[in-house]
Amino acid sequence: MSEKAVLIARVTRCSTRSFVGASRLPEADVPTFGSFCKARAQRGQSEVIGLIYDIRIEDDEMARQIAIAADPSQEQLADNRVSRLIPIEISCLAVGYSSQDGYAYALPPQPPMTLDDVFALSRDEVMAFTQSMDFVPLVFSAPGLPADELLAACLRYSAEVRPQSEQRAFLVEAGRVCARQLAGDVARLDRLVRNLAP
Repeated sequence: MSEKAVLIARVTRCSTRSFVGASRLPEADVPTFGSFCKARAQRGQSEVIGLIYDIRIEDDEMARQIAIAADPSQEQLADNRVSRLIPIEISCLAVGYSSQDGYAYALPPQPPMTLDDVFALSRDEVMAFTQSMDFVPLVFSAPGLPADELLAACLRYSAEVRPQSEQRAFLVEAGRVCARQLAGDVARLDRLVRNLAP
């Protein structure tokens, strides 16, 4: 039985390299750093695969008022954290795209459009996309991102969605791919490989 797609945001800003989505999700449904998502592009002819590299909780007037209160009650804190939906902004690096021909590990021909839905990739989709590690160079070449931490988080998650018997082999192969990319920087490679440990 296939998993139901989980809507996590709607696109607010986009480019070929990345896109940003906003949503009001309960805390349990907030996506995590290093997880994969997708948004349709080219009028549905393709889906851009994104890797979540930043999650922000946006300004909220009510939260600001409670924060500066002298001594907010437990009821006020609980109401703000549990009952009210929190405005969330997620930033995603484009690491590939899918079309009827399968996955391509390159920047997409077009970005998603404003207000397009952003869905979390299912476990099966994560396994299928990460059968190839060809997305890794796109992460290393992205300017201004915490590339090592991002790769470690996404590769750990990609291992966790696999059967336990395949997890170690996946991480070993991921380490090899990263070693080829960072052949001239042994210290950085060592830190990254240590972060791959579950």
